[in-house]
Amino acid sequence: MATSMEKVVSNTAKSSILSEDNLRYERKYICSSAYLEDLVQNLFSNSYGFKEIFEKRRVNNVYFDDYNYNFYKQNVSGIGNREKFRLRWYGDNFSVVDKSAIEIKKKFGEVGDKITHRLDDLVLDIKSVNIYNLVEIITEKIEDNLVLKNRLQQLQPTLFNSYERRYFLSDCKKFRITLDFHQRFYDPYYTNYVASERRIEDDIVVLELKYNLNDDGEARGISQEFEYRVSRNSKYVQGIDLIKGLSF
Repeated sequence: MATSMEKVVSNTAKSSILSEDNLRYERKYICSSAYLEDLVQNLFSNSYGFKEIFEKRRVNNVYFDDYNYNFYKQNVSGIGNREKFRLRWYGDNFSVVDKSAIEIKKKFGEVGDKITHRLDDLVLDIKSVNIYNLVEIITEKIEDNLVLKNRLQQLQPTLFNSYERRYFLSDCKKFRITLDFHQRFYDPYYTNYVASERRIEDDIVVLELKYNLNDDGEARGISQEFEYRVSRNSKYVQGIDLIKGLSF
């Protein structure tokens, strides 16, 4: 479901829209998964009255990059204006892709935007798909957005990842928090991707505080009640580092 913090596009014109109304902050904080329930209780007792709004669910992604891994390199270098492409779907079985969407995350310094293009007709089994054909399979479903289609055709799948997520919303409805944990990373080019599984050595929880531009001042009051500092954290960078090794 699209929210005020996310726009869903289905044609070329909409995909080019960008305004301050679509931009948001995403502040990330890192803590140990051993304290997950303590963290949840801290959210419930936060003065902004966070409540859990959805059932916990598993988030699945295929990340895409160009053949020089420039999205990865831009993130590592801290380049302010950058983008990220992924295929996202939900469900406990990673192999079953259904009710998915292409998401384009755009970063402009400290703020970002997300464009979502739904792929309701795309149903496939990752285990049975030739990974070299995945982009073609996806772009066949994007006849109504030539800009996105052409952009994806320049990219390749570079990472599978999956994690559990919990969702929280403040009483004032202006601030969302997600907790991501039990992260798993896979190399899409393994014959059996499951055999390539990698995990972060010290399992962590990524807390992400999300809100619109004009709420930044108020958001600082929320973060002051956290015991953790803002951190740069990219699941994509972590995953590539894990499956490619330090020599990449």
